[in-house]
Amino acid sequence: MTPEPVAPISPAQQPVYAVAGGNHVTIELDRSVTGGRLDVIEVLAQPGGGPPPHSHAFGEWFLVREGELTFCEDRDGTVVLTSTLGAGDSAWIAPWIVHGTVNLSDAPTRFQVIGQPGAMSGYFAEAGVRVADSSTLPATQPAGPDQLREISARWGIEFWTGRIDLTTPSNSRGNSPSAGP
Repeated sequence: MTPEPVAPISPAQQPVYAVAGGNHVTIELDRSVTGGRLDVIEVLAQPGGGPPPHSHAFGEWFLVREGELTFCEDRDGTVVLTSTLGAGDSAWIAPWIVHGTVNLSDAPTRFQVIGQPGAMSGYFAEAGVRVADSSTLPATQPAGPDQLREISARWGIEFWTGRIDLTTPSNSRGNSPSAGP
């Protein structure tokens, strides 16, 4: 078998999408390049930005590049804030673990996510609004979770429908989210 040649991907080739929750998502490595084995995104989350709690068939590794990122997880039937990661901190979320992320700080947060197998890039290409860069507002409002159920189902994503209490983190900064069973 002949190995694939190295194919550099320039920033100009990386599409950016504005998505529900106040985030901009840059597709750094599309699933089409890896045959669906993995994909890589970078997220710019404005203060208060983040997706609703959800679970999915793929695992995710998060690496905070700038700012702080707070995770929420299911604890005894209620999604609660569980940990806050700072620049350089990372966390693995196993498939089907209910989780969400939110920027609770007063400054933007930038983080990278590697998904395995790759599904995020396909989901965001369908669910987001293409923009020129991560500082550009979308011309139209991105669809919210109620409009995204069909798209989400195609990509193995399920939004949490249970109780949510995002008032106070239950763990301090640096504690990693649960890795699953």
